[in-house]
Amino acid sequence: MAVHAVRRSSLKLGDTVGVFGAGPIGLLVIQAARAAGAQVIVSEPAPGRSEAAMAVGAMTVIDPFEQDAVERMVELTNGRGPNVVFDCAGLKNTLQQAFDTVRRAGQVVLVAVPWEPVPLLPAEWMAREIDFKSSWGGLPEDWQISLDLLAGGKISAPSLMSETSIITLDEIQKTFEALMNPTTQLQTVIRM
Repeated sequence: MAVHAVRRSSLKLGDTVGVFGAGPIGLLVIQAARAAGAQVIVSEPAPGRSEAAMAVGAMTVIDPFEQDAVERMVELTNGRGPNVVFDCAGLKNTLQQAFDTVRRAGQVVLVAVPWEPVPLLPAEWMAREIDFKSSWGGLPEDWQISLDLLAGGKISAPSLMSETSIITLDEIQKTFEALMNPTTQLQTVIRM
């Protein structure tokens, strides 16, 4: 999914990328973008996920509850904004933030699935000639590239796991309810 999203994007070697959300998909997008030669700036409120983002190569992680993520990403790119912004959070406000952050003639890629209506003001981003792309799943060649990146150490699967990643069937409800708030949880594996 992450490799597919980066391959569908207009990312070029040396570009700056913004990533909203450092859950499992965001962490993989960070690593795939780094493997493609990008500098990556991340917006993530959960401390555990912020630490994981830095560990996998993010240049900076912004806590959107402490700082304005849009303003800070633009500031870190000398007032221009990232070349490509990936929305890996899928929250009501993150897609609009991605459009507000990306530079003129840049690109926004929607990777996460927003499960509620997302308000957008197209006139604002149309006037800046921003390209918008979505990404879903992957193709067979994406899987092969992913395996090659894993084998070459460019993507780290263990970076997605924490001491609380493995749960029992009895813990499913509690674990998924806890994911509704910022957490240290990165990935969940259910032990059968």
